[in-house]
Amino acid sequence: MAGRLRSARREMNNPLYRNAYALMLNTVVNSGFGLLYWIFAARTYSPEDVGRGSALVNLMMLISVLTSLNFGQALIRFLPTAGNDSSRLVNRAYVVSAGLGTLAAAGVMTYLNLTNSPGDPLWVSPLFGFWFVVSTAAWSIFNLQDQVFTGLRSAVWVALKNGVYGVVKLMLLVAVSFTSVSDGVFTSWSAPVLALLVPFSLLITRRVLPRHVTSSAAEPGAGAPDGGTLRRYMAGDYMGQVFNQATSSFLPVLIIALLGAQQSAYLLPAQTMFIALNLLSVAIMSSLVVEGSRDPSRSHLLARAILRRIMIVVVPAALAVGLAAPWLLLLYGGDYADNATLLLQLLMASIMPRVVVTLWMTRSRLASRTFPLAAQQLFHAVVVIGGTTLLAPVMGLEAVGWSWLAAEFALAAFLLPIVVRWLRGTSPLPARDVDLDTETTRRIDPVDPVAETTEIPRARD
Repeated sequence: MAGRLRSARREMNNPLYRNAYALMLNTVVNSGFGLLYWIFAARTYSPEDVGRGSALVNLMMLISVLTSLNFGQALIRFLPTAGNDSSRLVNRAYVVSAGLGTLAAAGVMTYLNLTNSPGDPLWVSPLFGFWFVVSTAAWSIFNLQDQVFTGLRSAVWVALKNGVYGVVKLMLLVAVSFTSVSDGVFTSWSAPVLALLVPFSLLITRRVLPRHVTSSAAEPGAGAPDGGTLRRYMAGDYMGQVFNQATSSFLPVLIIALLGAQQSAYLLPAQTMFIALNLLSVAIMSSLVVEGSRDPSRSHLLARAILRRIMIVVVPAALAVGLAAPWLLLLYGGDYADNATLLLQLLMASIMPRVVVTLWMTRSRLASRTFPLAAQQLFHAVVVIGGTTLLAPVMGLEAVGWSWLAAEFALAAFLLPIVVRWLRGTSPLPARDVDLDTETTRRIDPVDPVAETTEIPRARD
């Protein structure tokens, strides 16, 4: 037992593992509180109020995602090595995301106010429109703070922040139901964001960020990327995000058009469970991007360590969900189990090839090559949407699962040689550019090659 405790302490002292587990915990916390929130909403408010509230919440999040320009991924990639430029990089992300979000939200609210009559479910008053605009700007910053904490190697705060938000959001949802406040669902979702934004912003600016600057400013090559590098990185990553968002958001609409609203309802729980489990891999890989950015030449060692954790946590979880699919779907009703069991099992089967694809995506981000990411996401979208369209008249809802599985296996087969060479160290990423006068080498721990190591100055030749 003492040996196991020492091993656990050693693992949690390593930022790679500590941040990976914290981000995994955050995924579980977000998924759990999200499920509870909508269960409470369904039992507390009328279906009309829940429907309008859900539409407005999703509209706010969609505007925020599209106007953030995927700045969050740029923070995860470049903030670990930004040094004295860290504050400037964070502030730029806040200003761009919140500014574009404000403009887009104002345009959408103006459109809904002018084109709908007061009795329409999507009509908004000028006062509510103003609240929506403020909430969208706040949500953009609130969401970026997750990536800021991750890039600053303090992902434990991400799980705590979203855990507090989930609790406050649930309490406010019930409290508002006893008042005369209209749009209680949207209010309970957005008001805690404004309340929590200030304390966590102060935590970042007064504690976490200065500590990061102090520890990283003296590292060789520290500094934010130039504007051209940052724009190219964000452009490719943003295009990939748009293709990915379009695929997941368009699928329910496509199923309605091809098979009807009932089959689209059966798609929802399977898609939700798959996205939640896939986010676990994404969370782990975010920690790999942070640590790999600090020393790309050792990223293959970090990737091998992360891969072992995925094989221990994510893959068995996917297998368990696939085997338990009939009983899990019974929670939604017998019709869901009868119509979506095979779909859920196919989606869970795609988790394994998805690991290969996610590793390649991480390597591309570490190499600052994001336009191939956009091409990969475009291929995935074409196969899934095209395959579903062609196969749905014959296979029904299972067409989504077979198309998704085919897209993941095709990509994994093509990308596997690149990933294998990277993991073996035969095709490592180049080390960060450093000044020869201050160049350092890292002493590798023979027990744990991905453990925190001490930098030893190396004399210039």
